[in-house]
Amino acid sequence: MVSITHISIDKDVDETVVSALIKLPGFEDRAWFRVPAGLSPDHEAAADAFFVLGLVLAMGTDGRLNMDVQVSKRLIYNADAIQSIIVGWYPKRVRRIDHIDVAARDVDKPLIQGKKISCFTGGVDSFDTLVRNRHDIDALLYVHGYDVPLHRTEIREATSKHLNEVAHETGIEFLEVSTNIRVFLNRAATWSVITHGPALAAVGHLLSPRFGTLVIPATHTFADKYAWGSHPLLDHLWSSYRLSVVHDGAGSTRVQKTRRLAQEPAARDHLRVCWQNTGKYNCGKCSKCVRTMIALELTGVLADFKTFDSHINLDDVRELKLTNMSGRSFVKENLDFATEQGHREIKEVLQAVIDEFDQSRGAVAQQKLATSKGKTSIVVDQTQLRAVEKRIAGLERKVDKLERLWPVRAWRKLRGRS
Repeated sequence: MVSITHISIDKDVDETVVSALIKLPGFEDRAWFRVPAGLSPDHEAAADAFFVLGLVLAMGTDGRLNMDVQVSKRLIYNADAIQSIIVGWYPKRVRRIDHIDVAARDVDKPLIQGKKISCFTGGVDSFDTLVRNRHDIDALLYVHGYDVPLHRTEIREATSKHLNEVAHETGIEFLEVSTNIRVFLNRAATWSVITHGPALAAVGHLLSPRFGTLVIPATHTFADKYAWGSHPLLDHLWSSYRLSVVHDGAGSTRVQKTRRLAQEPAARDHLRVCWQNTGKYNCGKCSKCVRTMIALELTGVLADFKTFDSHINLDDVRELKLTNMSGRSFVKENLDFATEQGHREIKEVLQAVIDEFDQSRGAVAQQKLATSKGKTSIVVDQTQLRAVEKRIAGLERKVDKLERLWPVRAWRKLRGRS
């Protein structure tokens, strides 16, 4: 059973620490979030945040959830739809919860209108949401411990510096939260395709005493039918009566977003897409860096973006390794853009990358198909083999009989001719 108990809210110098004891099958520890002291999460906000996380943890483990606090009625109601979607996507990875032992609050504090906070990592998606909604966003939110591990303090410092400068240049407040919750989430499910959306929503709930809307920038478009941790079908279901969660930007491809940032000064100085944590703000070698650099190069502005090298190496493009359909979709967008721009070299290299992935995917699919037949396939093969062997044995008997008769028939034929 997943048990979440002893939620506490404590002051620690210039931060507020919201924590809870989380017990998973085979693991137990205290999960915590550190938020700026002025945000002042309350116990209802903390309860809703940990319920969101508990739901995913229970789906990824033994299907049972217990909490000793009351949570939003709306979240409990939405839990059924949330499970239906995620289990429908990943029936072998997660399960529907057999038992939810969580009580609902009779009354929620009202939704705080007019205050909107947007998740912001400095990447293409979050920059695009910022640029399009600049006058409608009150604050930017970055969570340390999600894309950058807690122990990578040097990367955190560089990231914080850049994101603070973005906030200063755009005149928008910047809030930074840190947490160890991925230690728990990684034991239950995959970060990218299942848990990162609810992890962001949980922080939104913690901040609900001040912000009534959390904006989560879209990864894919409405046309892309990929299951993902943050998704147009899912994100709004993490809302409560106190917090509205909004999925933003699914009307544009990653290439379209990148082109839109071409003339944005803050993006030119601070764009950050890298997930490799090599020590550099952008490594320039990983798939996200290379894809972004391709789009900037094809737009003609790569040299203007200070956080990347001023040119792109085709050998790095050739080294792109696709591992799933999500990654393929981004490379296909770049391929279409290269075709549109008439850049033959990049087009040919990207086409080769996609072809290699498609061929390997086809080979894997055939192997899985053969494996999935299991014992039935073996039985069928053995039956077919026995039938062939029987036919061969019959033919051999006929040949043997003919060989014995041949000399007599041949002699009679010769006598008839004489």
